[in-house]
Amino acid sequence: MGLPFQQGRRPRELTAEDVEARERKRQRWEAWLVEEKRIEAHWREVEERMNAPSYGVPASDHAIVRLYMPRWCELTRGEHRCAICLEDLEPGNKFRRMPCHHSFHQLCIFKWLRINRLCPVCQFALPSDEEQAASP
Repeated sequence: MGLPFQQGRRPRELTAEDVEARERKRQRWEAWLVEEKRIEAHWREVEERMNAPSYGVPASDHAIVRLYMPRWCELTRGEHRCAICLEDLEPGNKFRRMPCHHSFHQLCIFKWLRINRLCPVCQFALPSDEEQAASP
């Protein structure tokens, strides 16, 4: 057995208790390293998921085509810009209104709802294909 070095003291022989104490410390250190690596991997996975594009659940085709098509004169005073493309809503454009009463260019809202069923302004949810199939 080796002689432990203790500053200011004479070296002494390691006892069985010393060996066991060192082994327990080594095991705690290894357990800590394993846990640290697990936590690091978890946060790396979370970061990857947060950076990945998330499109959500698309609206059902049935719900999309049934959106109300208002005329220019039916738009409210506050509805002069499409919240998707940020272009002005102008006479002659085709519009669609969500059940939450937000209006958009028809092409903009159709593209949007095919990747995400939520209103881009207030998060109102149109039914998905799964919900549409489940309803009587």
